Order: sequence, then C-alpha cells, then structure tokens
Amino acid sequence: MSNRTVLGSTAAAFLLVSLVFPALSPAQSIVYQSDETRLVNNFSWLPYAFYSGSFGLGFGVGGVYTGRPAEESAALGAATVGTKGSYNVMFRYSNLRVPGTSRLYIAPLGMFGRYQDQFIYAGQNNPGFEGQRAGANDSDQENYLEVTQWDNRLEFDLTYLLPIGHAADDDAIINRYVIKEGLLDSGASGGVAWNPLTSGRTTLTVTPQWREQTYANDDLDVPLSTVNAQVGLEYNNFDFPFNPSRGSYQRVSFKQDFEDDELTGEWQLWEAEYAKVFDVGRTDRSIQRVLAFDFWTAYVPTWETAEVDGKEVVTKRPPPYDGAVLGGIDRMRAYEDNRFHDKAAIYYSAEWRWIPEWQPLRRSKLLEFADISYWQWVLFAEAGQVAPSWDVEELHSDLHFDGGISLRGMLHTAVCRIDFAAGLNIH
Repeated sequence: MSNRTVLGSTAAAFLLVSLVFPALSPAQSIVYQSDETRLVNNFSWLPYAFYSGSFGLGFGVGGVYTGRPAEESAALGAATVGTKGSYNVMFRYSNLRVPGTSRLYIAPLGMFGRYQDQFIYAGQNNPGFEGQRAGANDSDQENYLEVTQWDNRLEFDLTYLLPIGHAADDDAIINRYVIKEGLLDSGASGGVAWNPLTSGRTTLTVTPQWREQTYANDDLDVPLSTVNAQVGLEYNNFDFPFNPSRGSYQRVSFKQDFEDDELTGEWQLWEAEYAKVFDVGRTDRSIQRVLAFDFWTAYVPTWETAEVDGKEVVTKRPPPYDGAVLGGIDRMRAYEDNRFHDKAAIYYSAEWRWIPEWQPLRRSKLLEFADISYWQWVLFAEAGQVAPSWDVEELHSDLHFDGGISLRGMLHTAVCRIDFAAGLNIH
C-alpha cells in the first residue's frame, strides 16, 4: 500500500471574483436587502491580494455595476497582476434581455490573461515518461510541462426561461430574492417539491464559445483552441441558489466543437450533474447548517486513439482544459488545474456548511467597504476518476480522494470563497 499527499490552495484571483457570477445562480434574478424597497443603480468594488505559484504576490480589484439597462442587469469585471508577471482581465454582463422578448436573455463573457509557471498535464511520451500519456488517471504527478501560458476566451450565454414551475407566470420572470444578513428572507425559487411543473426554474441555454491557449512550448501534440457551442437543459430547484438550504439542481448538456482540424477537431462532449442540499437546522451558535452533495459525470464519445507518423495520438478530443476533466477550483481542489483528463470522468463531493452566529467581520470599520453579510465555514470531501471508457466499474477502480476546508462569505450580495485542500491516494 502506498499513499500520496498533495497540499494545495486555490487562493487565486478567480476565487475572489469568479463566484460573483456563481455557476448555479439562475438568470433573470435580483437580490434585495431586506430594508430595500427598490434597487438603484449601484457600483460596488472589492480589492484583494493573494499568493500563488503562478502570480507570486498578486493584487487585483473587482467591481460590479447594477441596474442598467434593466433593474436585473449587472456588469462585472476584475483585473489582477502579480509580481511574477502574470495578469488577467475578466468581464461579464449578465441578465441582458434580448429586445422584443420577455424570457430570452444573453450574458457575454470575456477573459484574457498571461500566466507564469503553469503546470500543463498534456502530451504523449514526454521526456522521462515514455509510454505514458500525461493527464491519464494513473499518470505520474511529475509528468507535466512547466510553461508560460496565454489564455483567451469569449462566450455568450443565450438563456430561455421556460414558463413552468416558479416561473410559470409572466410577472415571475424576474425572481426577487430578499435577504437579511445574507440569508434568504423571502422569494424562494424552489425547494417546495421535486416537480419542474410546480417548483423551481427551468432554463434552456445555448452557449457559443471561442477559447485559445498558447504555450511557450512547441512539443505539445494536443489541441489548444476550440470554437464550439453547448446546448444545456437546467432545472434549478434550490430555494436560494446563491446559498441554498434546501432543494436540488439538475443539468444535462451537449457540446460540439467546430474546428476543422482533421485529427483533433469536431469533438463532442456530454455532461450531467445532480446536486442536493439538506437543511440541518439552526442552533444557539449557528444561523445555518447545511449538508450538500454533488455528482457530475462527462463523456467524450469521439475520443479515439490512432497511430500518426509512427506515434500513438488521441484524435477528436477536447483541449486539456475542456471535456472529461478533473482538478482545480471546481472539482478535485487539491490537484492542479486540469490534472486529469480522458474519455470519461466521474466526480462526487460532500460539504458541511456552517454559518456561525459569531461574525466579527461585520463590525470591523476597516471592512465596511466590503459589506460582509456573513462568513461560512465549510468542510468538504471529494472523490473522482477519469477513464478511457464510460464504465461504472472502471470509473470506480482507482478513485482519487481529497478533502479540506473552505471559507466563504457574502460581500455586496456576491458569494466569494477561498479553499485549502489536501489530496490522498491509497492503492
């Protein structure tokens, strides 16, 4: 029996800013403080600092402007620089209603950056690792290329809200959540029952995307760019998606790449996800306790191997940052970004989320600008595996495990987080 421990921290700019537009947050929604009668045009900003292997000492600022062109619209942006020469800029405009429609919304996103000392788990037969594909489930953790990386991305979410459940009536297209000290006071949009016809909000989303990564390395034999479109059906039955205490979330999606590269282009991806939360109840020392579970799986049906010029290569596959991928702030947090990738993947997580009654940050004069509603302590555990086929037995034969602690908080109605995780494999 052998074991491996990998210490990691996802304390980076994306943690402090990317959750300003949470992955599970529904479109067409507004968050009110309990003492507000209406929202006004509002600008909020948040400076931050952190340390990471890529940025060194990093500094940044994020901001959000709400209320234009409609009450539910929000423009968000952030810029980050580091002492190692890394930098990034990100921008998103959410909840922009398509003219002439009532339920169709668009949300453009742009991200551009340069990152030093990136670990890229890609390539076949890298020096010292002949006969091994970097990123495979059993690949050596030292089988990576350290590169300078440029990463540019543009995408547009086109979302249609179905007239069922909590959004059945036209006057409920914009869901209005009212919060008090960061917790839902009224306006729940789900969690009543599992039935898309009576509870929750169901959306159909089409997302065209262009993304390209460039590395200062000419030896990689994997695709680094993609032009694709994703079609997804999402049933969000959480009561308050920004910080749910009851309900569930389901999503299925299909992605098609349109690059005409004969070997690597035109790949396909299927994904499915299920999440469930349980309210454990309050105590004298806590204002919220929640158990949360998540399951996710992905499959690339076009992924095949072929011999080209005497070398075995993978054809019709996504870039290493897309597809059936594990590692990074979303899944398997103790591991480097995109540490594992293959034809299929499976992932499980469990979290214990606790918001204590004691919250000294809210009373700090130095942090008044951050408008901290609460802080939340989270214990989490994760398990996941990638495999060359979608087979239940094979996908559970050599699972990777990790666990850790997360600190989250609501700042200006945006949920931000910082995670610390350790990974352990036992064979």
